[in-house]
Amino acid sequence: MNGACTATELLIEGIQAVRLENEWLCAAVLVGKGTDIWELVYKPLNLELLMRTKNGLTPYEGRDFREIRLVHYAEGYPGGWQEIIPNRALFGSGEVGASEEGESAGVPWEYRIDREDGHGVSLHCRLSLPYTPLTVEKTITLKAGERAIRLTERITNRDGDVVHLIWTHHPAFGAPFIGERAKVVLPKDSIAFNVLRYENNRSESLASFEEEITSVTLPGGKRKNLLEIDPRKADGEECYIPVRIPAEGEVGIDNPDLNVKLRLEWDRDAFPCLRYWSNNDEGKYTVALEPSTSWFSDIRDCIRHDNCISLQPMEERQFWLKIGVEQLQ
Repeated sequence: MNGACTATELLIEGIQAVRLENEWLCAAVLVGKGTDIWELVYKPLNLELLMRTKNGLTPYEGRDFREIRLVHYAEGYPGGWQEIIPNRALFGSGEVGASEEGESAGVPWEYRIDREDGHGVSLHCRLSLPYTPLTVEKTITLKAGERAIRLTERITNRDGDVVHLIWTHHPAFGAPFIGERAKVVLPKDSIAFNVLRYENNRSESLASFEEEITSVTLPGGKRKNLLEIDPRKADGEECYIPVRIPAEGEVGIDNPDLNVKLRLEWDRDAFPCLRYWSNNDEGKYTVALEPSTSWFSDIRDCIRHDNCISLQPMEERQFWLKIGVEQLQ
């Protein structure tokens, strides 16, 4: 099966977007809002892979993000896939805390499109963050005949001081791709780090907060197997836990009912953590597999334990990520 790639500029709910498409995949990128990936469709099944909340983009109706940017990436959270730069940051002239994380997801980006005579399309995006002294360059590429999209990125510290930061991608997957017969795939040597327990008692050794991925402790005391996807409920429960991922081994989701598997690959030297977030509530049914630099939430914890990116003036850091979808058999 082979066919041309296309790139189409359009508005989605009034937000500037670019849709990249080949015979297998369709990805719509909201260049007018953070370069969110708002659509990620596996075309043979017309299967939307990403979760969308009930209100979707409606809370942003009529909003010009050039004039009124989001203070927090989850303000009016629509679902989809956000890039969170930074989750937290500390630099000479300021700090990004819990209430301001994800500055990159709340503003428009500059962009241009490269079309390779139908053989491939690339969306090149660029942003100088308005508060944190970072410049971000991102390219999203789709090739003809391939069932994967690839992201390559570079961030540069444009300040005169060191910038310490947490950097995370936040793809939230949803129904019908997510279901109770679907399975999360993690490398067998992965270790969950219960950061919520850690933040309640930092005096204990870090090893005491490590848990098996098949039995992590939820805030209410229940145990959860991260490889299982819970059935949807009216009063569902949320789970957030970082996972230390080894250099080798697959990460993704298998759905035997749809005969589909999704796989995430990325630069694990740069992003050694996977932030796992799930919710089985009726209104927000999702599993998010979030490559990240850090398993701590607080930037000072990250600095203390050498668990963040620390960029010297004008230093840059590069990263790549690939997401692919195929049949299970």
